[in-house]
Amino acid sequence: MALVSKYEAAIMDALNLCGQVTINDLAVQLGVSGETVRRHVDPLVKRGLALRVHGGIIAPISTQEAPFHRRLRKNLDAKRRLAKAASELIKDGDSLIIDCGSTTAYVAQALCDHSSLNVVTNSIEIARTLASRNGNRTYVTGGELRADDAAAFGKGAIDFIQQFNVDYAILSVGAINRDNEFLDFHLCEAEFSRAAIGQARKSCFVTDSSKFDSDALVKVCGLDDVDIVVTEAQPPAPFREACELSETRLFFPVEDLT
Repeated sequence: MALVSKYEAAIMDALNLCGQVTINDLAVQLGVSGETVRRHVDPLVKRGLALRVHGGIIAPISTQEAPFHRRLRKNLDAKRRLAKAASELIKDGDSLIIDCGSTTAYVAQALCDHSSLNVVTNSIEIARTLASRNGNRTYVTGGELRADDAAAFGKGAIDFIQQFNVDYAILSVGAINRDNEFLDFHLCEAEFSRAAIGQARKSCFVTDSSKFDSDALVKVCGLDDVDIVVTEAQPPAPFREACELSETRLFFPVEDLT
């Protein structure tokens, strides 16, 4: 059965990502009252999409794999191609902040042949990919790990990355809307991205073309804060024109330029 409100969709996004979420956290994330959250939780519980626990809800027991691993397979070819394109921007010895995400996970894999990288990340998976390889140095943020993607968020993660000044922030994004705003589905992810932009000489967002002309709950930044956008195909014409005005570089595989 389709979700009937944007609040139900946002609640399910949070639940699928974390497996468990409190009413208070949902109220803060959605910018509504606890009573409003409970009103939209009720139909989800009735449909078996969530289970009530004290103070919140949990995902029903399921044999399905975690959402992060499903996202890894979504638009797989596009993500691999744009990851290769992103890796061509990076030189041996560069310093990077890389956030967690299915697309940035592929970027990390594409960087495996690089050497002497200094990598700061909130993702255990990305750290595992690049650590102890070709003279790389890898730094992992502290904080509580999410069960879904083994990533850390919150004040501890932000305080940690603010100790570093890096060449590039390599960041994923949930959506890019028609106002050319970069958006994410979760406040903690948007906060981490904004902090990473502040510590980097150049901000680089990696996104497959399905994210254009779409929407998400939380604004990360505007196009003026983005130095490079890497994708696997030409974005919509209005976005390309906006990039020219803001001097944001578009970068994608050469074969897509013909």
